[in-house]
Amino acid sequence: METELINPVVDEIEKQLMEQIKKQIGYLIHLKSNIKNLEDKFQNLLNRRLVVNLKIDAAECNGEIIDPEVQRWVIKVDNIKEDVQRFLEEDVKANNMCLDGWCPSPKTRYSLSRKAKKKTLEIDGLLSGAPDVTKVSYPPPPPGMRSLSLEGIMDLESRTKMMKEILEALRDDKINMIAICGMGGIGKTTMAKVVEKRAKDDKLFDEVGIAVVSQTLDLKMIQGQIAEMLGLKFVEEYPLARAERLKARLRGSKSVLIILDDVWDALDLEAVGIPCGGLHNKCKILLTSRSEEACTQMKTQKIFPIEVLSEEEAWNLFKEMAGNCVDTPSIHPIAKDVANECGGLPVAIVTVGRALENKSETEWSAALQQLKNAIAKNITGLDSKVYSSIQLSYSYLKSDEAKSCFLLCCLFPEDDDIPIEFLVRYGVGQRLFAKIDTVAEARNRVHAIVKNLKRSFLLLDSGRGEICVKMHDVVRDVAIAVAENQGFLVRCNEQMEEWPEKDSCERSTAISLVSTELKRHPDGLECPKLELLKLLFKGGTSQTLPPNLFKGMKGLKVLSLIGMPFPSLPQSINVLQNLRTLQFVGCEITDASAIGELRKLEILGFFGCKIKELPREMRNLSYLKFLELTECNNLERIPPNLLSSLSHLEELCMFGGNCVDWEPMEGNKEEEEANASLTELMSLSYLVVLKIQIPNIKVLPKDLAFKNETIKFQIFSGDNQKIYEDDYKEYFCSLFKNILRLASCDVSDIVESQMLLQLFKKSEILELKGIKGLKNIAYELDKEGFQCLKVLEVCDSYDVEYVMDATSDQNPRAALPTLESLELVDLPNLKEIYHSQFPERSFSGVCFGNLKSLELSTLPRLIGFCTGVGPVELLQPSLNREVGRIGTDEVTNLEKHKMTEIQQDTSPFPESTPIISHKLFSSNTILWAPNLENFILYKADSLEVVFDLEGLRANTDHQRIAVLAQLKTLEVKNLSELRYVWKNVPLGIQGFQKLTSIEVSECHRLRYLFPTSIAKLLVELQSIKIGNCDAIENIVQRDGEEEATDIKPYSFEWSSVKKIYLQHCPKLKTIGSEIQSPRKLKKINRELDSRPNEQELGSPGFVRRCLECVPRRKNDGLMVVSNQGTTNKSQKSYSVKEEGTLGKPNDPKVGDSNNPSEIGSLFPSHIIESIELNHCDLLEVIFQLEELNVEESHMAQVLDQLRELVLYYLPKLTHIWKKGLERIMGFGNLRLLKVHGCNSLTYLFSPSIAKLLVMLETINVGYCEKIEEILARAGEEEEEKDVLFHKVNSISLKGLPNLKFFCNEANALEWPSLKEIKVINCPSFITFIPSKLSTPKLEGVYNGDLKGVEMCHWMGDLNAAIEHIFKGREEQANHDTQQEEQFEVTMDIQMMDRR
Repeated sequence: METELINPVVDEIEKQLMEQIKKQIGYLIHLKSNIKNLEDKFQNLLNRRLVVNLKIDAAECNGEIIDPEVQRWVIKVDNIKEDVQRFLEEDVKANNMCLDGWCPSPKTRYSLSRKAKKKTLEIDGLLSGAPDVTKVSYPPPPPGMRSLSLEGIMDLESRTKMMKEILEALRDDKINMIAICGMGGIGKTTMAKVVEKRAKDDKLFDEVGIAVVSQTLDLKMIQGQIAEMLGLKFVEEYPLARAERLKARLRGSKSVLIILDDVWDALDLEAVGIPCGGLHNKCKILLTSRSEEACTQMKTQKIFPIEVLSEEEAWNLFKEMAGNCVDTPSIHPIAKDVANECGGLPVAIVTVGRALENKSETEWSAALQQLKNAIAKNITGLDSKVYSSIQLSYSYLKSDEAKSCFLLCCLFPEDDDIPIEFLVRYGVGQRLFAKIDTVAEARNRVHAIVKNLKRSFLLLDSGRGEICVKMHDVVRDVAIAVAENQGFLVRCNEQMEEWPEKDSCERSTAISLVSTELKRHPDGLECPKLELLKLLFKGGTSQTLPPNLFKGMKGLKVLSLIGMPFPSLPQSINVLQNLRTLQFVGCEITDASAIGELRKLEILGFFGCKIKELPREMRNLSYLKFLELTECNNLERIPPNLLSSLSHLEELCMFGGNCVDWEPMEGNKEEEEANASLTELMSLSYLVVLKIQIPNIKVLPKDLAFKNETIKFQIFSGDNQKIYEDDYKEYFCSLFKNILRLASCDVSDIVESQMLLQLFKKSEILELKGIKGLKNIAYELDKEGFQCLKVLEVCDSYDVEYVMDATSDQNPRAALPTLESLELVDLPNLKEIYHSQFPERSFSGVCFGNLKSLELSTLPRLIGFCTGVGPVELLQPSLNREVGRIGTDEVTNLEKHKMTEIQQDTSPFPESTPIISHKLFSSNTILWAPNLENFILYKADSLEVVFDLEGLRANTDHQRIAVLAQLKTLEVKNLSELRYVWKNVPLGIQGFQKLTSIEVSECHRLRYLFPTSIAKLLVELQSIKIGNCDAIENIVQRDGEEEATDIKPYSFEWSSVKKIYLQHCPKLKTIGSEIQSPRKLKKINRELDSRPNEQELGSPGFVRRCLECVPRRKNDGLMVVSNQGTTNKSQKSYSVKEEGTLGKPNDPKVGDSNNPSEIGSLFPSHIIESIELNHCDLLEVIFQLEELNVEESHMAQVLDQLRELVLYYLPKLTHIWKKGLERIMGFGNLRLLKVHGCNSLTYLFSPSIAKLLVMLETINVGYCEKIEEILARAGEEEEEKDVLFHKVNSISLKGLPNLKFFCNEANALEWPSLKEIKVINCPSFITFIPSKLSTPKLEGVYNGDLKGVEMCHWMGDLNAAIEHIFKGREEQANHDTQQEEQFEVTMDIQMMDRR
C-alpha cells in the first residue's frame, strides 16, 4: 500500500530531476547554437526597436502623444541592449579565442550557454510584447474648457480667494465631489476653467475630463466628451455599455478630475459611467450649476456659492471694459449708476461696458434709462439684471444687420459650433444685407459683423478657428427671449416627438427644431409669416416628412435640412417659389429633381450628402449664385450643359472625394451617358469663386481662360484624398486665398495648359507633389516668378534641382517677392534654393524679405541656400566624407579637376586635398530672410554648417548687424555631416534674440551647439532639446573672442529658459566648456563688442557653467556636471585681473595659460521648470552647491521653479546634489524626481537637500546598480533635523540590487500623503526606515518582477510589509541557488573523475 503511494511521487521526482539534468547538460552541448540564437534574436529586437523609433519620431512630429506602454517597452529594450552587447563583445568574444571557440573549461561553457539562453528568453519576452507599430501614439487631448472671456475677473480678490478654497477642497482626500453654484452670468464656467488650468499646472491630477451637460440631457454626448479628453474611443453604441467602459477607464486612472459644466438637474453619475464615493476616491468631480438643489441631490460634499462682485471690484472691471471715457467729469456719475445697474454680475458688466465704450454723454444717459426701465423675462436661473444688460448690449448694436445675425445664432443648439458660412447663406436668403449684390460681399459683411459681436462679448471664439463661433448659454437664453418677440420659435429638445403647438408655428417668422424622434407632423399647417425653417434630425432614425408640409409656407425664403434620413423631398416643395436658400447637410437625399421648380433659388448646398447625380431640371435655376457639392462622395455625374446654364453662378464648391468623370471637352459623348466638362465654366461671366477637386489636370481646359480675370480659386488635382480640418478652415475662411495643389503629373502637361499658367500668376498657395521633369520651380512654371505667391510646398519630385534658377538674363523680375512660407520635402536632387545671384537690376539687398517659415527635409544633395554669393571656403576633408555630392557651377576648373581626381581614387583622401565646405546660409544669404520666424532642417546629408557668418561686418557708423532677429524656433535633425550650427561669428553681431526653442538631434559630428557669442544673444530662449548626438561635448563652447586676455570678464543670461532636455549624448561633458587663455589677443574694439559691459564679477548671471545654481545675489555658487576635475570655490575666493583672467588673490599662477578661468553663467536660478538628461555618459555631478558665503539676512534661492528632474542612463553620475548647505533655499517646487540607469550613484539626496524638497510628490528610481539608500545619512556639517516628505504620494523602486533602505537612520518618519509604493526586483531591500512610520493613506506595497507581474502586500505597517516580501524572496532565492550550486559541484566532480 505504501509502495503504491510512494511510487508516483518518486516517479515524478525522477522525471523532474531528469528534466533538470537534461536542461543543465544542454547548456554544455548547445553553446554555439545558444549564442547564435541570441545573436539572431538580438538583431530582430534591434530591428524592431528601429521601426518603433521611426514611428515614434513621426508621431512626435505630428504632435501626438506616445503611448506610455510603448515608452516603457523602449526603455526595457535600451536597458537590455547594453547588457547583451557587453556579453557578446566581452564575455563571448574573449572565450571564443581559445581552441576555435571550443573552450576546455566545461564550467565556462556552461556559464556562457546558460547566460545566452537566459538573455534569449528575455529578448523573446520583449519581442512578444513589442508594441503594434500602427498604435504607438494617440492624438493629444483636446483643449480644455471654453467660457466667456472673463479670465480678468479671476484677478479680483473675491474670485482669487474662492479659487484657492476650491483647490484646497480638491486636495482633501475626504472630499470627492464639489460644486460651484450661482446664477447665470455670475462666472461659474470661468471659475471652473481657471481651476482646471491650475489643477493641471500644479499636477493635482494625472488626467482631467470635461463635459458640458446643458439643459437638454444627452448621456452619449456627455460620455463622448469625457472619453475624448481621456483618449478613450468607444466601440459600444448604447449608453449603458459605454458607461461600463468609461467606468473601467476611470477606475484604472491613478487620479482624475471630472468637470461637469452647466448641470441643470440631478445627474445620474452611474448612468454616465463616473464612479463616485466609497472606494473611488481617485476620481473627483467638480460641478457647475445654477441649482444648489440639483447639487444637493447628487450628494455633493461641498458647495461653493459664487457671489456677485463687490461694488469696488465691479467698478474696476467696468472701467476696464468701458475705457477712459468713464473718467470724464460729466459721464463719471452716470457711469457709476450704470455699473450699479449691472448688479455686480460679470457678464452684465462686460457686455454693458463694451457696448458703451467711448460713447457720448447722451448715449450713456439713454442706456441708464433703458436699464432702469427694462422688463425682465422670466428665465430660470437668470438674474433680471443679466437679462437687461445683455438686452442693452443687443440694442446698442450699430445696425439691424448685426442684430439679425446675432439672433440667427440662437437657432443653433446650445454649446454648438456655429458655422459663419451658414449665417451668410441664411442672411442672403432672407435679404438681410442692404446694398449687397454678391455672395462674396455678403460673406465679408457677415465676418465683419461677427468680429464686432465677439468684441462685444455677445459671441465667443470657437475651437475651430475663424470658420465658427460660439454663443454663451446665458447670452443664448437672452437671445431666444428677444427673438421670441420677433416671431422666432426655437425648440432644441432632442426627445421632442411632435411639432410645437400649431398656433405657435403659424405666428412664427423663423422655426428651428432639433429632434431624434420627430414622428408626428402637423397637417395643413399655415405659416404665412414663416421665412426660415431649420430642421436638424439626430440619431439616424427612419423619419419622413408629410407630402403637404410646405403647402402653407409659401413665403419661405430659407430651408435648411440637416441629417435628413429620407431619400426624396416632399411633393409640396414646389410651392416654395420664394425660396432663395436651400441647404442639405449630411442628408440621405438621392432624388433632388423637384429642385428644378424653385426658379428663384440663389443658394443651393449639398454637404456630405449621398446624391449620385445632379438632376437635369437644375438647368432652370438661372438665378443660382452659389452651388456646393462638397464631400458628396457618391456623386458621379453632372449632365452636360447644366453648369453653363447657371448663368448667374458666382461660386462653385466641390471639395472632397466626388467621383465625377469630367469630360475633357464639351460634346464628346451622347447626352445620356455624358458628363459635364469644366470648359462650361469658361462661359460663366459672374463666376468669381471656384473650389474644386479633380482627378488630374488633363480635365482642365488647356487653351481657355476664365471670363472673369479676378476669379478666386482653390483647385486640387490628383491624389483624390480626403479634405482635412485645416483645409476646411481655409475653405470657409473669409480671407480667401488662391490655392493650387497639383500631384502626380508631368511638367510637360502643366506648361501646355494656358489655364494653369494663368492660375500660377495669381496663386497665393502652391503645393506640388510628384511632378515629373520639373527642375527649376519658379521660372519654369511661371516666367514672371510667382509675384503673388505666399506659400510654396514641394515634395516627392525627383527632378527638382533649384527653387529658382536665375542664371538666365531672360528672367525680367526677381521671383517669389511675397513668399512667406517655403516647404521642400523629399527632393533627392535639389542642390540650391536659389541658383546664382539675382540680376543686378532687381537685386535690392533683401531677398525673401517676407519669408517667415522655412522647412527643408530629406534633401540629400542640398549644398546651400545659394552658393553663388560670398567666398567659398576650403577645408581639409574627413576620411569618410562622400565626394560624389560635391560640386557647384562656381568651382574653378582647377578645383573641378582636383575633385575629379579625388572621385576616381577610392583610397582615403590625401590630407592636402581641399574640398568645399557646404554651408546652408553664408554671411550674405543669411541677410536675405530678415523676417524668418520658424526654421526646420532635416536630413540634408551634404551640409556641414547651418549659419556661417564669416564676412559679416558692422556698418561704418558702428551700427550693429541684426541677423535673423525674428527667428523663434529652430529644429536641426538628422544631418550626418553637420559640424557647426553657428560658425565664424564676428564681433559686434546682433540677432537671434527672439529664439525661444531649439531642438537638435541625430547630428553625430556636432561637437557643440552654441559659441558663447551666440549664446549670450538668446535672451528669450525657453527650451533646449538635444538628442542622439554622439559627438557633442558642450552645449556652449568658447569662440575666438573668449580667448582674449586684455578685456574684463562679462556675463550673459538666458532669463527665460524653462526646459532642458538632453538625450543620448555620450560625450557630453558640460553645458558650458572651461575657458583657457593660452595667449593674449589684440585689444577688442568696444564699440563693435556686443557683450554686456559688466564690470563686477558678482553681477547677476555671472560665474560658472552648466545648470548652475546661481543666486541672484552678490555671491554665487558653482554647479558642475563635468568629469574635468574643476576647482570649486566660492566667489569670495576669486579676484579679477585687468587682463581678464579669473584667479585667487595674490595667486602666482594668475595669468598662467594652464590656469583655467570659468565660463559665464548660463541659467538664472529661478527660471528652469524642467530638466531631462538622458544617456550623457560623462556627467558626474548635476548640481554642485559650493559655499555661498550668504549674508545673514539672505538665503540663496536656487532653481526655485524647477518642477521636474529626470535623469536617464548617466553611467558616471556620482551625485545629483553635492555639498548641500543649511543656508541654501531652492528646489522648493520640485514635484517629480526620476532617476534610471545611473550605475555610479549610491544615494539620491542628503538630508539637507531633502528638507528643501517640500513639494516633492513622486520619487521614481530604477536600474541603478550601486544605490544603497535613497536618503543618505546626515553629514558631520549638517544639523540633524527630521526630514519631512509631506507631499510625496508615490514611490517606485525597481531593479536596485544593492538598495537596503530608504534611509538607514530614524529620519523621515511622517508620510501623510503616501498612497503607493512599488518595490520590484530589489533583492537586498530589507526595511524602509529602521523606525516606526506614519503612513495613514498607504494601503499596501506592490512587489513583482520586471515582466510586469505585481502583487500587493500589506501587514498593517510599511516596514513589516517589506520584511515579509524580503523573507519570501530570500527563501526562494536560497532554494534556486542551492539547486544551481549542487549541479555545478556535480559537474566538477564528473570532470575530475574523467581526468
